[in-house]
Amino acid sequence: MKRINLILLFALAPLALGACASRASSIAPVAVASSDYENVSCDNARSLLVTARQTENALTRKQNNASLGDTVGVVLLLLPVGSIFGADVSGELAAAKGEVIALERRVATGC
Repeated sequence: MKRINLILLFALAPLALGACASRASSIAPVAVASSDYENVSCDNARSLLVTARQTENALTRKQNNASLGDTVGVVLLLLPVGSIFGADVSGELAAAKGEVIALERRVATGC
């Protein structure tokens, strides 16, 4: 019986670990064209950049918390609890990172 439990543990552990939320630093930005912001004034672009950075920072915290929750959940329950209950915001974070990069390019080249 112990042998079966051990085999099940080793068989299911990679599945549980593979479903874990990624750390924010490992999420690549989505490509956003800086030309999307061509017609935005410099002052407005700077304001948008501040807002986009705040959004990125908030999503980074949420994503890192989801990753930590998944790690704890997998260790204790063999379930990525954060991902199961929707705490993973990797798509939103990738978009926010791309928007920040595009706005930084706009401000750097056009202002």
